[in-house]
Amino acid sequence: MLDQIVWVNHPGQVVAVEWHVVSSYPLYSAEGRAKWQQYPPPYSGSYATPWAWVDGRNASYVYTNWEAYVSDALTYPTDIGVNVTGSYDRGTRNGQAIAVISNGSTSPIDANAYVVITEDSINYVGPNGDPWHNHVCRDYIPTQTGTPLSVPAGGSDTVIQDFTLSSNWNQDKCNVVVYFQSPTLQPDSSKVTYNSTQVTVASITGLQEPGLHVSVGPAVQAVPNPSRGAVQLSFSARAAAPYRLRLYAANGSLVRELIGRASEGTNTIAFDRLSAGVYSFVLEAGHASSRGRITVSN
Repeated sequence: MLDQIVWVNHPGQVVAVEWHVVSSYPLYSAEGRAKWQQYPPPYSGSYATPWAWVDGRNASYVYTNWEAYVSDALTYPTDIGVNVTGSYDRGTRNGQAIAVISNGSTSPIDANAYVVITEDSINYVGPNGDPWHNHVCRDYIPTQTGTPLSVPAGGSDTVIQDFTLSSNWNQDKCNVVVYFQSPTLQPDSSKVTYNSTQVTVASITGLQEPGLHVSVGPAVQAVPNPSRGAVQLSFSARAAAPYRLRLYAANGSLVRELIGRASEGTNTIAFDRLSAGVYSFVLEAGHASSRGRITVSN
């Protein structure tokens, strides 16, 4: 058997499937099992394998019991957006996931953001005879308890998590999955999942050309911040090298993306005519990245 999480994702719509199953090497994840056991024992007071929860709903181990529910959930709209960016170094196998959770509703939402590394296309013949396994849970970051957030109405919050891929995981088959779930157990033993998304690790691989070293934190300065529509970002580079700067709105949508080549020394990038709101930016260069927020008022 296996210990895994299965996500069914559709942009802008809510559906997440948690499927945690007791396992043995090479598919076992202790954090995955611990997350599974946050739900009450579903099988006559005991845990059984395999067993599934769909959007926190006890759906048993029979796929046909929850297949229709997943299909229906794909049609449900949601006010919660989940956008994932970041960086990854194939040489060191170290990366960073940046998840922006946006709330388009008129009420604040308190929930936990879960960041998970999964792996697809694992060939292993389990006791049930299945030789291929996808969406296998490899690592909860930082743990299976998630990161608690309080996202204001019309606002957003950001979770930044560093991760490392084990040497025995296929980095070309690994994904970063983020889902936003209420910690409150409902009377029907469910936990509401507001939305989720998945990106491949390969898709967040940053620029690998050496020479530009941008440290996390204060290396990038936004002036003025808050502003009234025009903002200038400045950063320092030790040598000429390419960079990529992405600017995101509060709902997680990409507003602008600039790709250029930094010169040695101080560099500046100007944004003008930004609408009022809170923006997040990610600057990727070399083997590092910097991120921050920009507030624009009327």
